Amino acid sequence: MKTATCIEKTKVVERAIPPEKTRKRERAKKTQGEIPNPQERATGREKTTVPERASEKKKTTDKERANEGEKPILPERPTAADVAVLRMYVHAREDFQSMRTRLDNRIGRKANGEDQDIDERKWLKETKDLSNFSAISGVANEQEDVIEKMLLAKLRTFPIYTDYLHGVKGVGTIASGWIIGEINIHRADTVSKIWQFCGMNPSGVRGKKDILKSKYKDGIGEIVREYTTRKGEIHVVYQTDEMVPGDRLSPGFVAPFNKRLRTALVGVLATSFIKAQAPYALDYYYTEHVPLARRKEIGVGRLDASEQICERTGKPWKAESEGHRDHAARRKMIKAFLRDLYVVWRAMEGLPVREPYQEQYLGHQHVG
Repeated sequence: MKTATCIEKTKVVERAIPPEKTRKRERAKKTQGEIPNPQERATGREKTTVPERASEKKKTTDKERANEGEKPILPERPTAADVAVLRMYVHAREDFQSMRTRLDNRIGRKANGEDQDIDERKWLKETKDLSNFSAISGVANEQEDVIEKMLLAKLRTFPIYTDYLHGVKGVGTIASGWIIGEINIHRADTVSKIWQFCGMNPSGVRGKKDILKSKYKDGIGEIVREYTTRKGEIHVVYQTDEMVPGDRLSPGFVAPFNKRLRTALVGVLATSFIKAQAPYALDYYYTEHVPLARRKEIGVGRLDASEQICERTGKPWKAESEGHRDHAARRKMIKAFLRDLYVVWRAMEGLPVREPYQEQYLGHQHVG
């Protein structure tokens, strides 16, 4: 789009280059001394400098336009459709990655391309078709890269990514896609709701059940969702009065959290924080648990030497397995990240921000 200045310059140039007949008449007049030469025209009217032009006409700011009654120019906000497209990119990449991983396991190949040490797969080396399967796996890997580039381009249209997540050490493209695509910050009016949705709440919550709509009876619970399966069956999800753990699956109940999102946070994002030695890992992970390989270097974490009893197992934390303490430390680290994300994201969207339940009602103070 041409600016007003560019259009004006174009008109000036067009006026400065008259038709051929006009140029002939001007040359004739010039010989008679009626038209001044370029030097005389230049001394007659000097060009204004940039500061002079700026002082003649200043650009109005958004604030000035607002005072004058004009609406400020704001960037377009991502829509629900943009979020849906973002989620599709994330799931599409995960589908290709899952297919490639399963195929690599079938042909006995590691993620880095090396052979797995599995005797049952050695017979494949004797066949001529092994290269075909390797080629299929390679194509899937290429598709992952293509989708990831598309995902990154879409992420750059979301202010929460460009202005915040992109600058958080350890948060990559895939993790950002999962976070923005799955969390509805407008519905999450408290950070506790985000923790619950991400599977970070060990407290009890009211369980939900999924049954055929034809089997639903009034009085068994409030219907919270209705959907149709691929077979055309209509199901309803209703809320019961039975309490179930908020971070675990219970038989007969719908998962009280987003399973894929929790895997992306605890499995992918937490690992990225640790590998990058991000501030979240240094401040929250290593203070709780230090892997055996690094204890000579930085000592032990709180859980590694704690006599505190784990409510689920009844054993002291120091007697728990390495994996249990590692998972507990990862959960604390991710909860701290989600708490900061909640504050920044809600403020960015112009939504009210509430303190966590522990601080607002129990008087606990967050440190760090």
